[in-house]
Amino acid sequence: MCKVAVNSMGNESRTALVEFQIREENASQAEWLETWGPRGQDALEGEPDTVAYGATVNLENELNVLIFERYAHGDESLAVHMDRPAHDTLMKALGERNMTKRRVLSTVFNDIPGYGWWGRGPSGASCAPGNVLVIIGMRFGDEAQREKFLEISRQHADYCFENEADTLIYSGGIATGDADREIDVKSGDLIFVMACTNQEAVQKHAEDPNHLAIGGKLQEAGIEMQLTFMRSYRSTKYGYLWRE
Repeated sequence: MCKVAVNSMGNESRTALVEFQIREENASQAEWLETWGPRGQDALEGEPDTVAYGATVNLENELNVLIFERYAHGDESLAVHMDRPAHDTLMKALGERNMTKRRVLSTVFNDIPGYGWWGRGPSGASCAPGNVLVIIGMRFGDEAQREKFLEISRQHADYCFENEADTLIYSGGIATGDADREIDVKSGDLIFVMACTNQEAVQKHAEDPNHLAIGGKLQEAGIEMQLTFMRSYRSTKYGYLWRE
């Protein structure tokens, strides 16, 4: 939705997370989302390299809306996205009524090739309201430990794909820079993303014995890991979390 302030990073597949807070005296959540909605539809119809562009609501604060964005070719795809007339139309529509109070957070990460998956499920799942999006920040003692963690969790992703039909997204990427507010993200951190059909599916994933066993594997491998943040969101009917 907005250009994240980062240096040029090439044309790798990339994810951007941008969270806004609605100015409640000027707009309700429904009004803000309805104003944003045509922009999501325009991206779906006219931006094949914008592979995700969905409006999701923070589960702890209904005034906060996270725009979940993914670009197949990084800077190149983002430039096309920013140049669409629909983008200027959205900015003007939100600005005329001063509907947005502030930008809560923004962070960008390069997707990890071959790590998990970025979308699956029945037809319409990517645009369905009510999916739960979970985003977690992870920091490691060094790069070698991060790579070892990815090796272990990549195997677990294969298990989840085969055994958790309600886990719709299970992947992540490496932060390209430090976050400037709200969340603790440093360049090189792992940003993990999971989406499930509902909160029950999230809980089922967390309680799976295979998931719980990862802790022991990490300890055996001598991996030092710090969870720096975790946020959860609910998808809306506006935009899409992946291309079907």
